[in-house]
Amino acid sequence: MAQMREDVSRSLALNKDLQRLVERALQLDQGMKVGWSRDGEPNPKQGEMGVAPGLPNGARLRMLGALKDCVGAFSTGGSFTLEGQAGDYFGAWNNGGHISAERGVGDFVAHSMSSGRVVIRDGAGNDAGSCLSGGMLVIRGDCGNRIGGGMSDGDIIIHGDVGNEPGIGMSGGRIIINGRCPPIPNGVKMSTLSTAECKKLNSEMADPTLEVPADAVCLVVDNDSMLYPILPQRKSSGAWDGIALVNSGDTAPPKHSERDTMVLLGERGGECEALGLPLPLLPMREDGKGLNKGRVSKQPFLVRTNPRAIDLVLLDEENLNQAANLLKGAGGVVLDISAIPSLNSARLDGVIVSLKGLVGEDSPIVLLSDLDEVENLHLLSANSDVDACISRLGDPSGRTAASALPLIGRSAAANSLGRNGVLLGLELDWDATAQDLAIACSAGCKMVICSTPENGITAINQWLEEQAANLEGWLIQLGIVSIDQLTRKHLRAINNETAATSGLRLSGYGRPLPHWFAS
Repeated sequence: MAQMREDVSRSLALNKDLQRLVERALQLDQGMKVGWSRDGEPNPKQGEMGVAPGLPNGARLRMLGALKDCVGAFSTGGSFTLEGQAGDYFGAWNNGGHISAERGVGDFVAHSMSSGRVVIRDGAGNDAGSCLSGGMLVIRGDCGNRIGGGMSDGDIIIHGDVGNEPGIGMSGGRIIINGRCPPIPNGVKMSTLSTAECKKLNSEMADPTLEVPADAVCLVVDNDSMLYPILPQRKSSGAWDGIALVNSGDTAPPKHSERDTMVLLGERGGECEALGLPLPLLPMREDGKGLNKGRVSKQPFLVRTNPRAIDLVLLDEENLNQAANLLKGAGGVVLDISAIPSLNSARLDGVIVSLKGLVGEDSPIVLLSDLDEVENLHLLSANSDVDACISRLGDPSGRTAASALPLIGRSAAANSLGRNGVLLGLELDWDATAQDLAIACSAGCKMVICSTPENGITAINQWLEEQAANLEGWLIQLGIVSIDQLTRKHLRAINNETAATSGLRLSGYGRPLPHWFAS
């Protein structure tokens, strides 16, 4: 894991203090002020990120400072006022909160907001209100390009000029512009507000300085010219039928020796209490309810709702704005980074600080992305405070599972993930067997995500029992006592095609095919 920067550490400490302040203030029904001394003298915050995530209903916070990315995100009903400026993703994934900034903010303000209100009083960057699905965004001042891009519902009100492509890709909602508007893109048309609509909006805002005039431009969807893109379908990666496990020929311990199949996630050099996976497996299930009998009670799962204390929650574009509620009591987070547009290391730091403020600083954070994004995934993981990164097999390209192994291995080595303590993982697009787990571990991927063959608890318990017994059997066959001893020397390609795409030694030939020698 990359060494934690001072500004990240400072931000985590601030969120920990804020959590205590919020709990006490809610009990006393009081507001909170941060950035002033006890005597009321200004002592502004400088450069903190991911501040005040998931403010609950009733919380009232006023802060002074110049902050970075992902401030005031994931709110569920609280009120947050920033007397100062902020970076990107200010008020993003808002789910009922009232968030405001007295100065300007960066890109993607109120991104993916589903309800609530975000008010900016000194302009914003590009992609303001992107993917909005509800609520109201009000900006006084000029905005950048693609205002309201991809929005499906809600209102955006701009008192100022806007950049190019306003409303690009929108499928619903309104963009009201009290200023200059450039030529609009296909799929968008200009309309006007009725007197009743204008009166209702101004009544909802209840702020004379932000009132919408009757002659403001209103952009809405033009269904006659709207083009709805059709994404290519994912193709099966084809499993690992062409890969075999072989004994390396080393001296084997007795068959009755104890076998270790445990994976520790979030160990962080012994600084934190790690989450133990009894198998190198994170089964995927929609709901964490009912996982309380037999082996499943001790096996962490990847779920989308109702996580237990040992479960990780999968966050993607469908449920990120519910993160504050989903992460209560969860054991960790698996974040699908494809849900966050234009993500870079600085923005990811803000998101991670916010998520740690919701799930707990010591809880593991895992990044997930498609295989064709593996280099970016590994670069972000190397530069951020995460515990693991997982590549998802099966994409529109149709590349095989075997071809993924050298792609992942080379990228991981180039970014020194092993040296930084970042675990590698794979999400398989087939039901994993114990042999698949052993192959993944041999290729350097210590964690496998896959769906369970059956949904019933009894059937899942039986499946896990079979996985455990068969994996120990493979360790005996390979002459080792721990999955940590599995390396590429235990893998062989059993046909030319697999050897050519994977770079593994060809069975019988004992070495990679000649064209791999040059690399």
